[in-house]
Amino acid sequence: MFVDAIVGGKGSGKTPLMLEEMDRMASDKNNNIVFIEYGQGVEHLVPYSVRRIDLREYPVRGYGQLIAFLAGMNAKDYDISHIYIDSIFKVVRDDNLDHLASFIKDLEALGKQVDCKMTVAVSCDLDELPDDVRHFARAQ
Repeated sequence: MFVDAIVGGKGSGKTPLMLEEMDRMASDKNNNIVFIEYGQGVEHLVPYSVRRIDLREYPVRGYGQLIAFLAGMNAKDYDISHIYIDSIFKVVRDDNLDHLASFIKDLEALGKQVDCKMTVAVSCDLDELPDDVRHFARAQ
């Protein structure tokens, strides 16, 4: 699988888990990692070798535009090994779980096509996720 969803309620530790994983992965010089968030919050905790993107600086709205943005990033920088997306509902400003399910499928297809692992933080309970998304999830 190319998609991993860290799922849990607000304040359950999803972002610290992502940062911990990023830190471990950043120690390998062969990894090319991107961290996407909406707004500034953890920029001082992101390893210096990780490219941090604040989506407030780009006109990306919704899941469709985010997939296009990610595809464009991978087209330009073909050796991205991992993309972390923190607080997906904030990033796309859409918390509709059916839209999330469609996005996760598209993300899996993109990850497979460009050989890039994608980790997404989702603020909801595991049992709220649609069945076809649940197998990508790990509860926090």
